Amino acid sequence: MDSNVQVSVIIPVYNAELYLSDCIQSIRNQTYKNIEVILINDGSTDNSGVICDEFASKDSRIKVSHQNNSGPSIARNRGIELAQGKYIQFVDSDDTIELMMTEILVESMNKDSQLVLSGYKATHINDDNNRILQNVTPGVHGILNNKEFLRDFGVLFEQSVIIQLWNKLYITEIIKKNNIQFVESLNIGEDLLFNLDYYKFCQNIHVINDSLYNYLIFNNTNSLISNYKKDFFGNQLLLFQKIREFLLRNDSYNKKNKDSVEVIFINSIVGCFNNLFHKNSNLTSQGIKEQIHKIILSKEVRDDIYYFKSGNIQKRLIGYLIKIKSINGIYYFIKAKNFLRYKIHPIFSLLKTFNYKD
Repeated sequence: MDSNVQVSVIIPVYNAELYLSDCIQSIRNQTYKNIEVILINDGSTDNSGVICDEFASKDSRIKVSHQNNSGPSIARNRGIELAQGKYIQFVDSDDTIELMMTEILVESMNKDSQLVLSGYKATHINDDNNRILQNVTPGVHGILNNKEFLRDFGVLFEQSVIIQLWNKLYITEIIKKNNIQFVESLNIGEDLLFNLDYYKFCQNIHVINDSLYNYLIFNNTNSLISNYKKDFFGNQLLLFQKIREFLLRNDSYNKKNKDSVEVIFINSIVGCFNNLFHKNSNLTSQGIKEQIHKIILSKEVRDDIYYFKSGNIQKRLIGYLIKIKSINGIYYFIKAKNFLRYKIHPIFSLLKTFNYKD
């Protein structure tokens, strides 16, 4: 490990030419200078690789590793292998970080903490290319010991600050010594599993309420990241089972945490239904119905029917249809909703507004 480098910033890069320069520049501009930037070009087919090399030629702190397209998990694992810093910070290639983010994270990592966690700003880009800014700050903050962190796990999970990699600062030695890696067979949820493994070695976690990371979310239907996800339901079952096991192992799957986890689980089930109707899916109508049947008969889903009742109009309706095992009801409801979304978007937006007002 290079004693001259304090922070290794790892960025997996794949076809990010539209945003990559802003991302790298925001890291180069950091007030904290004692960093190395590790760019893993994961087989990009656009100009991303060229952009990486150009920045490396201008700044000796930047290292580039080119590899065949293998997915973000393998790219990040490669970044960890190359990391020479005392700490590791992850950044996504289409995002930027605030000018003092790295400095604040390093200063917040005292001798008794093993992780620093911050808030972030999320910019949602919708179908009409409008941008909606959401400021996400943790509901609890300060140096939390293991017991306090587990007590507030559900709150932090609901606020979506536990899952991500990019709002945190990790200790490199903990990762390497304990062989904490990203599951290379996963491209969805691999960050959550990585964090759950890391939390095992945290006696204290410093949660700060500064919003230091700028996260870009593409909610539009043509987004590259909004692709059809094969076996999305199986993926969600795996991830939420890992969360439950983590909490049970730590005697923390109590009502407060359980309610938070299961509410988010039913949200993911709605996402699973929507995914079946994605325009890039090659499923036939019969294939979609078979998948719906599989979902609504799942023990995990049926055990959580109660939580659908506390949701908005859409969730309550889907919960009722699951309860009565109506495959056709769910099929035609989601089909109609997607027809409005893709074909008659203004009406879809209006109905969506009423749905969220409820």
